Amino acid sequence: MKKFLFISLAVIILAFAGYYAFIYYVPFSEGFRAGELVKFSKKGIGFKTWEGQISQGVSEAQVFYFSVQDNEEDVIEQLKQLQGKNVKLTYTERYKTFPWLGETKYFVTEVEKTIYRENQNVSEDVIVKENNNLELEMLKKENEMLKIRIKDLETTINVLKNGSNN
Repeated sequence: MKKFLFISLAVIILAFAGYYAFIYYVPFSEGFRAGELVKFSKKGIGFKTWEGQISQGVSEAQVFYFSVQDNEEDVIEQLKQLQGKNVKLTYTERYKTFPWLGETKYFVTEVEKTIYRENQNVSEDVIVKENNNLELEMLKKENEMLKIRIKDLETTINVLKNGSNN
């Protein structure tokens, strides 16, 4: 009887460990989402987890909910600093989740700040500066082309002078 109880308990523990390992280590998908970071907070009653959301448009239907694991300290700090800013999130989607990992199936692993011109989130100063830099590069290229053209003309003039002296 003890042997049966021990084997049953071992099978249950191994089944749970296998299920947990599958859920934790096997991603369903990996991808990117971008939008305005609307909310990021640590919440929960039994288990406190980091949860957030980004708005991907003007309606509530275009909100992406995500979780961040506690061991992703750099990501947590970056998200705290980027509240209200546009971000690009790299995430892993799991088949399911456990309450101590997070509320959603989407777990953010990287975050970076982005700039969206379509939403007019870039200040006019930045756009003007970028346009000025582009114009400056174009003028530099034109200047180089003119220098080459002047050299060609000087060579042609010297050839003509030397040819008429003979």
